[in-house]
Amino acid sequence: MSMAQYVEISPERSAKGIIKNNNYVVLSTCSKGGMPWAAAVLFVNDKDYNLHFMSAVDSRHAKNIIENPNIAGVIFDSKQPVGSSQSVQFEGIAKIVDEKKEIVKTISLYSKKAFPGSKFSPDPEFDPENYSGASEFKFFKIEPKNIFITGVERTEKVNLKTINE
Repeated sequence: MSMAQYVEISPERSAKGIIKNNNYVVLSTCSKGGMPWAAAVLFVNDKDYNLHFMSAVDSRHAKNIIENPNIAGVIFDSKQPVGSSQSVQFEGIAKIVDEKKEIVKTISLYSKKAFPGSKFSPDPEFDPENYSGASEFKFFKIEPKNIFITGVERTEKVNLKTINE
């Protein structure tokens, strides 16, 4: 391959690409008593690369987050050829989204990534009130703290706030 064909992509750009081009994060949580749990959840990201997902509050990972907000996660394309794997791995803090303004923002993010080319219908299911108070389902926000891009031959810490889109 000639130099004209090869373009080095920064670890930050690689990490952002992985986040933008994948829909699921494997979320690792831990109960207050130390029992680990992993769950694949559909996520969306905001402009600051915080991750948002929806879950039943009685799910094991949601209960763990309520008890212990420290989480870890990995985002990757499971269809990558063997030997060429790249992933974003991170540690962070997760919390329930309670404020109506933030719930509305998260629903908007979902409509853009999870349902591209369409808008949420006025279906009452997507009413922000259905995700607040004693609701069965809640939106959660993950604020990644330590983020790494990993591959077959490298692991590098990245700062996703260092480059603009």
